[in-house]
Amino acid sequence: MTVREFDGGLHAEAGAARISVEHDLTIKYIEDFGLKMAPFYPSAESFVRLRNGGAERIDWKRYVAAIAPSISLGKAGNWKKIGGGNDLLPKAFADKLGGKIRFEAPVGKIEQDRDGVTVHFAEKGRMQMIRGDLLVLAIPFTMLAKIEVTPRFSKAKADVIRTITYESASRVLLETKKRFWHDSKLNGFALGENLTEIWDGTLGESGTGGILQKYIRFDDSVALTRQTPDERLKVTLSSLEKLLPGTRANYVRGFTKCWSEDPWTRGAWGLLAGDRLTTGRAREGRIFFAGEHLSGHASWMQGALQSGLSAVEDIKKFKLTSANL
Repeated sequence: MTVREFDGGLHAEAGAARISVEHDLTIKYIEDFGLKMAPFYPSAESFVRLRNGGAERIDWKRYVAAIAPSISLGKAGNWKKIGGGNDLLPKAFADKLGGKIRFEAPVGKIEQDRDGVTVHFAEKGRMQMIRGDLLVLAIPFTMLAKIEVTPRFSKAKADVIRTITYESASRVLLETKKRFWHDSKLNGFALGENLTEIWDGTLGESGTGGILQKYIRFDDSVALTRQTPDERLKVTLSSLEKLLPGTRANYVRGFTKCWSEDPWTRGAWGLLAGDRLTTGRAREGRIFFAGEHLSGHASWMQGALQSGLSAVEDIKKFKLTSANL
């Protein structure tokens, strides 16, 4: 989710932000669509971390060591983003598919029989339906649990859908008049309380204005959801002022995104492993399943792409088996 409601054409990510150079599928599609990649992390100036209640300047090596309990970074060059915004990748897919996508058409019911699958959905205030030979469900299980399915899924599948854990994650984006941190030879990247990450969302972008992003996860994100949007911004301003003095004086406006509150996901990413992952991915008759929650790269764009291709392979096997019956 790329947020573009800032001055000067600036943008920052409220969802998937960084791309590992090991995410081969993500990079393949970026290149296939002719999109450009840009560095996610800076190669100059100092990082900052919270230490004993104050700000401590550190270099990349110490930054990597400090954040290691949360994520293994390695070299700064190992991490990229899409130049112009990560939303350019799903937009490229949408353009390729043209009029085949229906927007703002929530599914309410799914019916399956031996010959095909019928999906009932609401569009422009009217209930409509579409039928096909097969169906791929790539929606979060939090949403799938609310859809009426006939006949019902197997007990094992239903149990996984009902009990899957979706982590809480939030972003707070602060627009600033200028990228004031460079005046102090800082690069705008920092580590706050509980390894909360702060990024310069405008790294590599033209213009003078800036966007500082605070990435909050797990219990800290849950606590954030209990606050009003104004309270979230106030708390974030105070915490960033400790790490990057001048944040408050340069503040223009803010934006918050708590994924646990999103009505179409109710969480940031799903977590399945072992037999539960196998059960979650398994087809139910003519219905197949995909999504980052059903991959080995949960929470990453790589996982979503990986699971989609896996579903295609499962469909090929199904059609081959059906043809031989």
